[in-house]
Amino acid sequence: MEINLPWGKEKLSLNVPDTWTLHFPKRESTLYFTEKNKTQENDTVRESLSRPVKSLPISRYNLKSRRILIVIDDNTRPTPVHRFMKLVLDELRRGGADYKNITVIPALGIHTRMTKDQMARKIGEKNYEKVRCVNHDPNDVVKLQYIGITSRGTRIVVNRRVPESDFIVCIGLIEPHLWAGFGGGMKNIFPGLGSSESIGKHHSIISEPPYSFNRVGMSPEKNSFRLDLEETRGMIEAPIFCVNVVLNLYGQVIGAFSGDPVAAHRTGVAFCNKISGLKLQQRVDAVIVNSSPMDINFKQSMKGVGNSLPALRPGGTIMGFLRAERGLDDIRPPEDSKPLWLVRGILRALGPSRVMTFLNLVKRGLNVEDKFLIYYSMQLIREYDLYFYVPTVSDEEARRLGFFHSFGDPQSVINEAARKLPPDASVAVFTEAGATYPLIPGA
Repeated sequence: MEINLPWGKEKLSLNVPDTWTLHFPKRESTLYFTEKNKTQENDTVRESLSRPVKSLPISRYNLKSRRILIVIDDNTRPTPVHRFMKLVLDELRRGGADYKNITVIPALGIHTRMTKDQMARKIGEKNYEKVRCVNHDPNDVVKLQYIGITSRGTRIVVNRRVPESDFIVCIGLIEPHLWAGFGGGMKNIFPGLGSSESIGKHHSIISEPPYSFNRVGMSPEKNSFRLDLEETRGMIEAPIFCVNVVLNLYGQVIGAFSGDPVAAHRTGVAFCNKISGLKLQQRVDAVIVNSSPMDINFKQSMKGVGNSLPALRPGGTIMGFLRAERGLDDIRPPEDSKPLWLVRGILRALGPSRVMTFLNLVKRGLNVEDKFLIYYSMQLIREYDLYFYVPTVSDEEARRLGFFHSFGDPQSVINEAARKLPPDASVAVFTEAGATYPLIPGA
């Protein structure tokens, strides 16, 4: 049987065994493929601002002489803030806010600082000239402040501007997220403006029972990672107004959800499920994962793998087709990787509960992001068989990354998986895995 996957402007043709049972999960809504113009985008955001969820509109607050903090997601997210930032600023002005009292800060977490040019592009040149823009430093103790501790024991230390502000606006994107389930909501404030130590403690939740290292599409109410960060809402005195958007295939705003940072986020998640959630009746033996539309580099293309994992049964097989146009880009693979068969054997012998202990033993001094990405990779190795076609990553680079089998042509991925899987394997095909995730009844 032949199947075709999107591959840039072309198609990737694959022959799969006729004995496999293939599943092609579908979206509830086709709005994801509907192209919009700028006027429609602005109308969507404007309507959301005028009818917020469980909140007054921004213009109804008394913002005269008040210190306003606008927290935007950083340039690792595709949120087109520059296309609707003026609408938010206009609402603030109608509430009496003065530009001189408005500060914009990106939710960097432990990511790299944004340059002035990057910040101006993110919020729009004209908007950048009107407000103060600053970066967050998760390691500058002078600019950080303790505000409380969560019920799960996460000590929350955030940028001082959060507790010092009189009104806070969070602008972000609701999309599948590896650990938070979905982006957006309170996530901009924490871990977005958290200290390195607080972020590290918060991220450790994924290495605790039940060891759910992949939480893409997980219901917020069932996700301890999401619930932990949302407890910060009760630690902040200032009103917090959320503006979250959902994007289509063309990077355009097709949904906007404003108001209370938790309630509005939940409304946005329900919409995201219709746009990006693919209905699958039960878990399968294997998945065919195509990275589209997240094809920029290896890190982005890997999102499709994470997004699709909830569809797999324990011990399942991943056939990944990652376009990764820029190859590894900013990833620097280690020089001393051990053979994959050896690492897998050790991790499977240890079991899920001792993977973090093993990581702390063999990899000391890692920063927070690297530590938990390596932890994620180790859990992948332990649980699944991964066969990848990544034409921009060399065999040597793949060997040094050390968590997947690399093949020089796409058909070899299918052939190798067919040798491992039973003849009557059930296989789900995710043709745009970079922007979708499975919805499974009862999962």
